[in-house]
Amino acid sequence: MKEIILHVTYKCHPGKAEEFVSALKQSGLQAAVRAEEGCLQYDFTLSCEEADTVILLERWSGAEALAAHAKAPHMKKGPAIKEGRVISTTIERFE
Repeated sequence: MKEIILHVTYKCHPGKAEEFVSALKQSGLQAAVRAEEGCLQYDFTLSCEEADTVILLERWSGAEALAAHAKAPHMKKGPAIKEGRVISTTIERFE
């Protein structure tokens, strides 16, 4: 299988980036994703160059694992966590 890497950039409302990361951790979403079959890495970090920006680095063992991740029930929590905190989301995919 070919490893897939995703760089996800969340542009947050002013002053909301740390709150967004905290909400993700408190929701259990990050832990649930890390426990998924094929998840090699799922790490959030605050950008040190762009204010109000959160970067997510995802690594997956292959396309099947990533497809299953997208359908996982806990992923339904994402929109509510982003609401009022995130302005836009950009995803870059590397294979």
